[in-house]
Parts: sequence; C-alpha cells; structure tokens
Amino acid sequence: MNKIEAKVSKIESVENLNLVNFLFNENTLTMISLELNKRVKKNKKVLLNIKPTNISLAKNFEGLISSSNKLTGKIVSIERGKLLSGVICDVNKVLMEAIVTTKSLDQMNLSLRENIVLLFKASDLAIEEVYDD
Repeated sequence: MNKIEAKVSKIESVENLNLVNFLFNENTLTMISLELNKRVKKNKKVLLNIKPTNISLAKNFEGLISSSNKLTGKIVSIERGKLLSGVICDVNKVLMEAIVTTKSLDQMNLSLRENIVLLFKASDLAIEEVYDD
C-alpha cells in the first residue's frame, strides 16, 4: 500500500458526499468520500493510502484526463513478473508503487531513471490516519 503524508487544504460537502483536497509537497490531491471522519478538518495532517493496482502510469503524457490526481515521479525500480510487474517511483522523496501488466510494461518500454506520470481517481484515494496536532 502506498502511503502519503499530506495536509487537508479544502473540504466541499453536499449531503453525504465529500470532496477533500490535500497538499502533498507542491501537489494537490483530491479524494471523494461518502463518509468523512469528524476529525478531518482544514489544515489537519493525514496519512493517505492508495493501492498499487489503482495507479496508472503515463509516459510522455500531455493533455487532459478525467483522473483527479496526477503526480510526476522517476522510476527507481522495476520488479518484473510473468503477468504483473511492480514499478517503484520516487515522487518528491516518497516511494510509490504501481502494479501494471507485464505486457503494458513492455509496450511502454519503461526503464530505470525515466520520468513517469502516476494517475489515479479521487475515489481510489483514502485516509488511513488523522494525525493529532
């Protein structure tokens, strides 16, 4: 599981639906949630998580996409498997793993030290822990 320490920057709520923005270094991440812990408030520090299988990778990415979250990283390790492969990326000194099919890995011709874009939907991001002040 990928772990990201971030700070809540904005919360928008309509009925039970919540759209929460976080600051992660200089990046803004967005999460959508049906239920929100009452301790989650603006400027609160949190630990976020995202499953490696929920991260898509893009090489030479340009343009717009509906995924709310986009991070740029550098590939530091590739763990090649027969069907699935793990791609470990350094994103602002935080290691994040994406699990992709080995076929996709080959088609993208990914290599170490290459810049890569990590994409994931707001519904795939979750708060694991709310830190005390």
